[in-house]
Amino acid sequence: MSASNALIEIDGASELLRLLEEYKEQIAAPSPHADRIVREIDAYKNVKSYLTLLSQQLAQHAKQRQLFFDSGLFSTALKSVCSFYTVFEKVQAARPPPKQEEQDEPNGNAPSIDAKEAQNDPYYRVSLIATLCMRILRNGMAGCAEAQSLLCQQFDFVAPFLANITRFHTLNDPDTPLLSRSAVQMLSNLITANEDVQRRMWTRIVITDRDEDKLVLKFLSSPDTATQSAAQILLINFIRAPKAAEAAQRRCYQLCSSLAGLQLIQSLLSSSDSIMLRTASATNDSTMQEYEPESEIDGLEESLGFIYTIFAILFEGGYSSLLVSSLAPIEEISSRPSTSMQSELPIISSSQLTLLKLLDSWLHLSQRQVAESSSASNDIGGIGPKMRLGPAKDADSSEGGCNGDAGLLGLLDFFMQLSAFARSAMLSGIAKNGASADQQPQDRRLIGVHHGLLLLLQSLLSICLTADGWSNASSNDELLCQRREASFVTLSRALLSAMRCNEALVDELVALLDQTHQYAPALSPFRPTKAKGASGESSNVSNGDAENRPLPQGHALSSTGKAAQEAKGAQPTYGFDHLKRDIVRLLGSLVYAPTAISPGGASDQASRETSALPVQTDDTHHTRHLAHTKAQIRQVQDRVRDKGGLFHILNMTVLDERNPYMREHAIFALRYLLAGNAESQSLVSSLQPAEPNDGQSGMQLPMV
Repeated sequence: MSASNALIEIDGASELLRLLEEYKEQIAAPSPHADRIVREIDAYKNVKSYLTLLSQQLAQHAKQRQLFFDSGLFSTALKSVCSFYTVFEKVQAARPPPKQEEQDEPNGNAPSIDAKEAQNDPYYRVSLIATLCMRILRNGMAGCAEAQSLLCQQFDFVAPFLANITRFHTLNDPDTPLLSRSAVQMLSNLITANEDVQRRMWTRIVITDRDEDKLVLKFLSSPDTATQSAAQILLINFIRAPKAAEAAQRRCYQLCSSLAGLQLIQSLLSSSDSIMLRTASATNDSTMQEYEPESEIDGLEESLGFIYTIFAILFEGGYSSLLVSSLAPIEEISSRPSTSMQSELPIISSSQLTLLKLLDSWLHLSQRQVAESSSASNDIGGIGPKMRLGPAKDADSSEGGCNGDAGLLGLLDFFMQLSAFARSAMLSGIAKNGASADQQPQDRRLIGVHHGLLLLLQSLLSICLTADGWSNASSNDELLCQRREASFVTLSRALLSAMRCNEALVDELVALLDQTHQYAPALSPFRPTKAKGASGESSNVSNGDAENRPLPQGHALSSTGKAAQEAKGAQPTYGFDHLKRDIVRLLGSLVYAPTAISPGGASDQASRETSALPVQTDDTHHTRHLAHTKAQIRQVQDRVRDKGGLFHILNMTVLDERNPYMREHAIFALRYLLAGNAESQSLVSSLQPAEPNDGQSGMQLPMV
C-alpha cells in the first residue's frame, strides 16, 4: 500500500501498527544474536521507508493533513509513539557505553549514517524510528486545529518520551540530535496559531514549578544549535500572537517576572553571550575556523537572530526595566555581612549587561529605521512598529493602566543607581595626599558598572535622537493609559520630556561628568617631552627649557615619550574617556532645540515643514508642543548652569589624545546650553584669561 492510500483509507492505520509491531518483536526476539540483528535491520528498513513517505506527504500536501486526522491515523500515530517509548527506554538502558576513542573521534571521521544503521547496537535505529514518529505528529498538526487540540488533550501520551529526550544524557547523546529537534518542532507546531492550546501548554511546559516539565528550558540548554533555534521559535510563537494580544502580553509579563520565566531569560542571555564569543573568535582567528565550520557559524547567527527577536518583543511590550531589575545580582544570605563582604557584593550582573547590549542594539536599530523613513515622509509620528512605554499594571487584567517605571522610563532610575556607585568608587580610587596612584586600591566592580553606564547612556542617546529635540506636551499617564500603544517616535518624545523634567537626572549627569574628569583627566598632546639616548642621558630640546613648562590645568601627560614612562604606574582608567564623551552627548541632546525654536531659525511655517514634529492640522496643538519644548530646554539649561555643568563642559573643550572628538561634542553641547539663555551667556562671557606667570607657559581659563 502506498503512503498516499494510507493517508486516505481508514484501514491505513493497520499498516502502521503492523510495521511497528513487527519491528518491536524483532527487537525483543530471543533468537541467536546474528540472525536477530539481520531480521531486526530488515524490519527497521520497512518501517523507516513507510514513516519517511508518510512524513513527506504530510509536509507537501495540506489537504492530506485533514484526511490524516479524519481517518484516525493521527490518533493511531499518537498512541504508537506512547507504546514505542517502552522499546526506546529498554534499548537505551541496555546500550553499552561508547568507547573512549569513539568519543574523541573528530567530526570528519565520524561514522556514516549507513554504518550507524548497520551497528549491532539497535539504539541508533530505534532513535531514528522515534524521530520519524515525531515528524509525523509535527507535520500532521501543521494548519490542523483538530489535531493540535487532540494532542493537547492527550499530551500525557508523549510526555514521558519528551521527559526522556530532555534529560541531560539524551540531549548530549551524539545519536539523538535529530530526535530532539523533531520533538521541539512538534511542540512548536502544536501551539502555532491556536490560542486555546497555547493557554494550556504555556503552564504545562513553560511556566511550571515542576522541573521535569520545564521542557522549553531544557531544549534551550541543548548543545545542538538547531535544537536551540527550534526552542527559540517555540517561545516566539508563545509570546507573539497578533490575534490574542492580551494573552500574549500576560505571557510576556510572566516570562519577565516569574522564577520559571527568568530561568528562560537567563538561558537565552547566556546563549547570546556564547554565540557572540564563538562567532567573533571564528571571524578574527583563522585557526578557529577548523573547529567552527561556516555552516555552524550560519546556524549560530540564525539562533542569535531568534534570541534578538524574543527580546525585541519584550522591549516593544514595555518590559525593559522590569527585566533589568529582575536580573539584578542576588546577595548572599548573611545575618550580618562584614564590611569586606559588603565591598564585594556585585552591583550589576553579567545577565544585566548582556540585556543592556540587546536593548542598546534594539534602540539603535529603531532610531535608524525612523531616520531612514523620515527622509521619505514629513509625518514621522506614525513611523515604526507600535510599542508600549510600560506594561499593564495588572498583567492578569484587561484594564488600561500602564506602569511606565517597568518600561524604558525605569532606565533612568537604574542609571542614577549605577552612577552614584561609580562616583563613589572613583572618588575613593583617586590618589590622595601625594600617594602614588598605582598604590591606590581600585574597586573592581567599577569595570562592570562603567560598562553598564556606557550602554545606558547610548540607549538614552538613541531615544533623544529619535525625538529630535521635541518634548511631548502630554503627560506620560495620559499618553500611555489612554493610547496604550504608540509609535517609537511618540514614545521617544515622551521619554525625552520625562528626562528633561527630571532634575535628579540632570544633577547626576553633571556630577558624574565632574568626577569622571577628575578620575581620568584629558591627555594633552602639547606636553613637550625629553627623549633619552642610548647612554640614558636626556638629549637637548631645541626649545631650550620648553620641557619645563608647567602642565596645563586639567590635563595629564601624553602617552608618548617621557609621558609614556611616567604614566606606567598611573591608575587604570578603564576607558572612562568614552564615558565623558557620552555624558556630554546626552547633555547636549537634552538641550538640543529643534528647528522650530532654534535661534535665528526660519519662520514658524517654514520650520514646521522642516522639523521633525508631526504635521498637525490644529495650530493650537502645535503651539502647545513648541511652548512645552522650549520651557523644558530652558529648565535644563538653568539646572546645568546652577550645578556648575557649564564649567565642566568647558573643561571638555580641550584637546584630548584619548578622545579626539570630545572637543566637538563639547562645543555642540555648549552651543545649545547657551542658546537663548542670557544668564548662561553672561556667566561664560565673564570669564577672563588669567595673566600668565611665565611668558612661555601659555594662557589658561579659570577652572571650577
